[in-house]
Amino acid sequence: MRSFTQKVLIAFTCAAFLPLASGSANADEDPNLLGSSEGDESETQGLIAEANRVERNERGNLVSIDWSIANETDSDVVLNWLHEQGTYTYSGNYYSGVTVVTPEAGTRYHPLMDQAGECVCAGKTSDRFYNQVAAGGKSAYWSLFSTPSDVETLTLEVPGFEPIEDIPIG
Repeated sequence: MRSFTQKVLIAFTCAAFLPLASGSANADEDPNLLGSSEGDESETQGLIAEANRVERNERGNLVSIDWSIANETDSDVVLNWLHEQGTYTYSGNYYSGVTVVTPEAGTRYHPLMDQAGECVCAGKTSDRFYNQVAAGGKSAYWSLFSTPSDVETLTLEVPGFEPIEDIPIG
């Protein structure tokens, strides 16, 4: 299986882009929180979506976002609604339903798809992939988008949560 870096290099020939790892964080830690939103549907009650880090590659055409889900409930939660939302047909098990919107133009961007039809986002190509969030815990994910180089802020939309607006691109 190709690593995340190899997929980005092959699919987009962008050698300067550094990958972001997926992992788990303790709920008591605050990994440079850029914004958050509460769940607004029955399956997301007691969960918080967080935008943790945004980076643009040197060419300016790719933006990576580290995001997480915090579980403030007393039960483990499986995140099965974050998969494909019917717009694209990604192969495999990914969180391809997470999108970004540019506030100025209102354009929606879906995670990139590599040459194999796989989402370049948290999923089966990650070193660690968490399909659930433990009670009182937090799980971290990432997504890669192609946006215009002049975009300075984004709105992160995680299915089942209010949008996280005005996230600055670092």
